[in-house]
Amino acid sequence: MRYNGRMTTLVAERLLTADEFLAMPEDEGHRLELWDGKVVYMSHPGEEHGEIAENIGDALKAFSSPHRLGRLVRATGFILSSSRVVGPDVAFMAYSDLDPARDRTKAFDSAPTLAVEIVSPNDRLMRVTTKALGYLEAGSRRVWVVDPRRRTVTLYRHDAEPRTLAGNATLTSDDAGFAADGFELTLNAVFAADG
Repeated sequence: MRYNGRMTTLVAERLLTADEFLAMPEDEGHRLELWDGKVVYMSHPGEEHGEIAENIGDALKAFSSPHRLGRLVRATGFILSSSRVVGPDVAFMAYSDLDPARDRTKAFDSAPTLAVEIVSPNDRLMRVTTKALGYLEAGSRRVWVVDPRRRTVTLYRHDAEPRTLAGNATLTSDDAGFAADGFELTLNAVFAADG
């Protein structure tokens, strides 16, 4: 396997399966995903990216935990298919989607209930859109694509066209796919800087 130097894709002699990808040794300097059998190299996110992930994750957990809706996870792998392994910036797993007999030392063998992808400065919109649709295809109920430059959140779901929120809009329980009403997260809170 070699890095092609110009793109974010590592070039392999052949396409890999999810099992082969997960058996690879960890790469200390990079975040890796498998997309359609190709290993994709991603740079580590910057401070703004981390703050946004923390803002979203903290809000989701603050609502889902007391309502016993599920688990919030970060930096966790999800096997979407035999040729796709991804690690969303933030993910929520409803308890109803969790297999109680799962091996907790390994990547989830299913799509997250809610996947949150934060657009990095070097991301291409088509790649992020394709990834969002890939989550839905694999069974995710909701996907949020968060764009810090435009300060927008685009919501993807099976039963509706994508919808982009901007300005002082608020994300709700329905947007998160929560089974309980009452969740609210303003876009101002999503993009709030810590200081």
